[in-house]
Amino acid sequence: MNVKHALSLAAVAIALVGLIASGAVVGGVAGQDSPPATPAAYHGQVTLTDSGDPIDGVTVEAVVDGEVRDSIETDTDGSFGGSGAFDEKLTVEGPVDGDVTFRVEGVDAGTAAWESGANEEVALELDEEPDSDEGTDPGDGSDTEPGDGGDGSDPSDGGDGSGPSGGTGGDGGSGGGAGTPGTPDTPGDTPTDEPSVEDVVQIPEGATAVASEAATVQAGSDGTSSSVVFAGETGVEGIEFGGAVEGDVGVVELESAPESTGQPPGAGVSVVEISVPEEARNTPATIRTRIGSDRLEAAGADAEDLRLSRHSEGEWQALETSVVERSGGDVVLAAETPGFSVFSVSAVSQPEAAITVDPDAVDPGESVTLSGVRSSDEYGEIVSYEWAIADETAAGSVTETTFSEPGEYDVELTVTNDAGETDSTTATVEVGASEQDQADSVEEPGFLSPTTLGGVLGALVLALLVVAAVRRADR
Repeated sequence: MNVKHALSLAAVAIALVGLIASGAVVGGVAGQDSPPATPAAYHGQVTLTDSGDPIDGVTVEAVVDGEVRDSIETDTDGSFGGSGAFDEKLTVEGPVDGDVTFRVEGVDAGTAAWESGANEEVALELDEEPDSDEGTDPGDGSDTEPGDGGDGSDPSDGGDGSGPSGGTGGDGGSGGGAGTPGTPDTPGDTPTDEPSVEDVVQIPEGATAVASEAATVQAGSDGTSSSVVFAGETGVEGIEFGGAVEGDVGVVELESAPESTGQPPGAGVSVVEISVPEEARNTPATIRTRIGSDRLEAAGADAEDLRLSRHSEGEWQALETSVVERSGGDVVLAAETPGFSVFSVSAVSQPEAAITVDPDAVDPGESVTLSGVRSSDEYGEIVSYEWAIADETAAGSVTETTFSEPGEYDVELTVTNDAGETDSTTATVEVGASEQDQADSVEEPGFLSPTTLGGVLGALVLALLVVAAVRRADR
């Protein structure tokens, strides 16, 4: 075989291999399946046909050949889903031959064609807003289950149209017997709801509330007393009434005392308004209040110095208060109150009276200054200074007085703090004799004065001695 012949055979072989490879590729491509279809997505709004009002809170279903493919619930404006990439939608896998039917609460509301990858907005309409009846279990008499003795809204259930709550089964359809009527709600089946705080509490004008709660009064077993217990949102734990009280009681803890009451006495710890039924406003009661250790520390107070006060008749009135419980640094106070209004817990103590006398020794008629400014109070402030000076009285932290006669005079000071607590103390003022009085007190010699008599007696004795000496000389 010459070279030319060999090259010809090689060219033929290469051509055959190319044809075979081309056929394989074409056959492979032709044998592949068509690409999968992309689901179609739907969003839109459900409205009433006549008015155009949106229908909210209903379920929209996408149905193909009687099969529910997806469902979604409408928002308050009747819309369902959205056009955005991340919005929820009704999605239907394909391919689908024919249209997608949309049902709202089981009622056909519209249709749309299916297209792969579609993102279509649909407007669905209903002639009337669907009922939101309860109880759709089989055999419960609802109108949504064929053959269960429903209300006749579906021809197949043989109902007699007796109503949505499920009447007696019909006699002409394929449905079964009567459904069981739904049980109506019976008053008293559910526990009484807690009272609304907004309906019970009363916040004083201009005050700021930081916590509040309300509870219902419970009658005592004896029928003559009652009490209420709170959940701990405020410092008030509970109230025991001295009589039968009915209704709700509210407590609101205030950021500070309202302008109408002014600041409470002493070092303030807490302020609350307790609201009771009108007929119970003047009912005596015992209030239990818990004070946390953090509040005690902030006030720098001892538990024994805590006191409840009630604002009434334009002033803060102290209540008999005692510590009834201690727990982990917290204390629980119990206080007796004749009625209800604004209450405060504050630290109070007895003041300490002190007197300064300047000068401490004076002459009659000379002015002396009496001062009580060194008096003190641990928690609050001193609001009154009363002086008792001899037969006179005076008021004020500083006063001046005079004394007309020499002697020692006691002065008394009584101080009162903002909690009504008092303390008294005394001091002595020494009033000396004046220079004139001292001059007047020097005795002037008189005829019968001791000095005169002494001189006379001395002279007489001397005279007798002289006489006796002369007589002796004459002898």
